[in-house]
Amino acid sequence: MKTISEDCQALIHRFDVSGFMDAMQDEVAILDSKGVIVAINKAWRKFSSENGGDVIHSFVGTNYLDICRSAEGPSSAEAKIIPDGFERTFRTGEQFRCEYPCNSPTVKRWFELTANRLVTEGESFLLVQHRNITTRHIERTDIEQAYINSNAMVALIATTTDAIVSYDLDGNIITWNRAAQKLYGYTEEEALGQSLELLYPDNWPLPVSHYRDETIAGRLENFEATRVAKDGTQREVWISCAPIRSAGGEVVAISNIHRDVTSVRNAEKARDLIAHEVIHRAKNMLSIVIAIQRQTARVEGTVEGFKRSFEARIQSLSHSTDLLVKTAWTSVSLTDLINGHLKPFVDPDDVRHSLSGPPVNLQPQCVQAVGMAFHELATNSAKYGALKQDGADIVIAWSVTPDDSRPMLLLTWRETGISTGQETGRKGFGSTVLTSLAPSMLGAQTVFDIKSDEISWTITIPSEHFTVLS
Repeated sequence: MKTISEDCQALIHRFDVSGFMDAMQDEVAILDSKGVIVAINKAWRKFSSENGGDVIHSFVGTNYLDICRSAEGPSSAEAKIIPDGFERTFRTGEQFRCEYPCNSPTVKRWFELTANRLVTEGESFLLVQHRNITTRHIERTDIEQAYINSNAMVALIATTTDAIVSYDLDGNIITWNRAAQKLYGYTEEEALGQSLELLYPDNWPLPVSHYRDETIAGRLENFEATRVAKDGTQREVWISCAPIRSAGGEVVAISNIHRDVTSVRNAEKARDLIAHEVIHRAKNMLSIVIAIQRQTARVEGTVEGFKRSFEARIQSLSHSTDLLVKTAWTSVSLTDLINGHLKPFVDPDDVRHSLSGPPVNLQPQCVQAVGMAFHELATNSAKYGALKQDGADIVIAWSVTPDDSRPMLLLTWRETGISTGQETGRKGFGSTVLTSLAPSMLGAQTVFDIKSDEISWTITIPSEHFTVLS
């Protein structure tokens, strides 16, 4: 038999003496700072008695928070967020509110729980109210269910460009629309029944259960994540999430809307890299001018000859830089672009490079990307590679694949007969331009390889970025 301490009895007397609690139709209890129930009203006693509760004390003296933490069944997800909510109300005075199912053996019911801080005689308590909102909830649920089942919603899900996916509480996919198939490459038959982690990259740090629990608790409504398509392509997606409840109010699944933001993130990345490139070029310009000066001085025998050649190369460098930032042209010849970037570095009387390939014009986006790449290759070669070392050569060649449906431009820079040192092989911003910026801007594939006697860079460019001249 439970006993109630004299302190607890005093608290009951303090809160019950005015009768204001018994005048309330809602079930009301007062909790002390530890979560122990110290006072209740008549409606609370009646509800406890009619629903198989503690008929003697009606849970007075019981820790309300312990009951919530150990809850199981339909309302367990909501019950487990109550302790944190009550603690916040104790601390800040802000009202806590949640709705939860509380079914009897014969009736499905919904209740609204509110908690407000109550300060009396210098002590803080919680005034907890349970209000039966079953009628309101059923009406709202009926309206929502009718809307979800309407043809308009079906058409929206089928035609939206956003991927709409839902999964059950075990994390298995239960709906998959056309946009999801287009984004990730899996058909509906392939996706249904599979774990949502099918879309996760290897070693993704958070399991699907984490997102499920956070969504149910109301702490997660949207987030950005990397997901992987069937062909291995990584996509950056903005995910909106919400719990799906049954007619009885129980959470039965989680709904996700996946919006592809890959192109936006790539554009941001390209923008940041270009800004970095501007800073990089400003800092690197002096070393480029020095390299030109040294190369010119090596071959010119007079001061006048040196002055004339040096000024011409500086002007060519200026023109080359302009090619990187101007996008007003409809197209630029690949041969002109390469020659423009090599001209400041190449001695006309000491030709060490060759160009071969069909006549091709590049679109403005491609001019920027390939121009920056060749500038980095030429600068690196003048500092460490074939344009500095005697007996070395540069072979630049390109070809177009014969695929009529989607031809590709295969462009290669290869330096041979060189001795690569530690500085040549270091990973700097130039390597980032060659292996990250160009692919990001063009949707291209690149291979950058440094061997003991050879440096090669190859880029495969999609057809939308170039035109083959007849």
